[in-house]
Amino acid sequence: MDFLAPELDLACALALEAGRHILSDLAQGLRASYKADGEPVTETDRAVNAFLVAELRRRFPNDLIVSEEAKDDEPARRAMAPRVWFIDPIDGTKEFLAGNGEFSVMIGLCLDGQPALGVVHQPTTAKTWRATPQSAWLDQPGDRRPLRVSSVSDIRAMTLAVSRSHRNRYLAAAAERLGIRQEIVSGSGGLKIGLLAEQRADLFISASTRSKLWDTAGPEAILRAAGGALTDFQGRPLDYRQPSLHHPAGLVASNGLQHAAIVTLIRDLFPPRR
Repeated sequence: MDFLAPELDLACALALEAGRHILSDLAQGLRASYKADGEPVTETDRAVNAFLVAELRRRFPNDLIVSEEAKDDEPARRAMAPRVWFIDPIDGTKEFLAGNGEFSVMIGLCLDGQPALGVVHQPTTAKTWRATPQSAWLDQPGDRRPLRVSSVSDIRAMTLAVSRSHRNRYLAAAAERLGIRQEIVSGSGGLKIGLLAEQRADLFISASTRSKLWDTAGPEAILRAAGGALTDFQGRPLDYRQPSLHHPAGLVASNGLQHAAIVTLIRDLFPPRR
C-alpha cells in the first residue's frame, strides 16, 4: 500500500480539473501581462493557481503550500515544515500563449525537504506523469504504463531535451563538450523530464538561474522514481529548504548512468550565481 496514495489521487484529480479550465480559456483567447522579471502571466495562471491552492489547503490544512502565483512570505517555515506542496499552475506560459501545447500543470510534495510525490499533466494531450517513491506511471487516453529511464550509457549517443524558449550559449557549450548531436525540443520543463521518464530523451540541462522550486519538485519526484537523477551543475542535490526560491546553479537531469561523469565535464561552464 502506497502511503501517499490519497495525496497522489487528489493531486491527479486537481491537475486534470485544472487542465480542463486551461483548455477552456485557451479556446476563448488569451491576454498576457508581465511580471517584474519579464516573464508573462495570464489570468488563467492566477485562476488555476488559486483553485489548486484552495483545494489542497482544504484537504491538507496543516501543510505548507508554495506556488508560482502567490507571494512566498514564509521562507523560515518552509525551511522547517515536514510537508510542503509546490505548485506551478502553467509551466510554460510562453508556449501556452503561443498555442503550441507544450505547457503543463505541475504539483509536487516534499517530505522533510525531499521530493516524494509528483504530478505533471499536459492538458493538450491528456497525458499525466505521476509518481511516489514506490513507482512512476504515465497515464494517457486508453493506456497506463510504468515509467523507466533509458539504458543509454554512451554520453555521445544520448538525446538531449532542450528548451524551445530558453536556449543559451551555456547550453550550446555543454552539448558541444559532451559530444551530443541528437536533440528533442520541448517547452515546459516538466514535459522535458517526462521525455526522460519515457525514454524519449536521456539528458536535460538548464544553464539558467531562472528555474524555481516549483519548476522541479514534482518533476524530480517523477524522474527519481523512474530511476533518473537530478542535481545542479556542481552535482549537488537540489535544496527545497533554502531561503531563495531560485536554483542558483542550474539543473542537470539524466538517466543516471553517467550523471557524475556528465557533471564533471560541464560543471565549470555554469558556476553558481550569487
